[in-house]
Amino acid sequence: MKFSCDGEPSLSNYGRGCRCDLCKSVKALYERERRSRIRKEHGPIQPKKPSGGNRDKPVPEPDAFTRQEILRARGMEPSRS
Repeated sequence: MKFSCDGEPSLSNYGRGCRCDLCKSVKALYERERRSRIRKEHGPIQPKKPSGGNRDKPVPEPDAFTRQEILRARGMEPSRS
């Protein structure tokens, strides 16, 4: 059931379901003020720090075993392919 504010716009009436132009403008004004209040509380936007990029290096790390080392440890002879 649609609610009507009967010419008395407010945020409460908008919450109850009134979508007349006056209630929409009250809601828009409230949201605008709320967003500016939040921006003031958090201060200026801080720039992001550059990522380290340590994970995407093309050089293999020395802590990994090669296939030949694994086969040798299992007692198998690596194939010559």
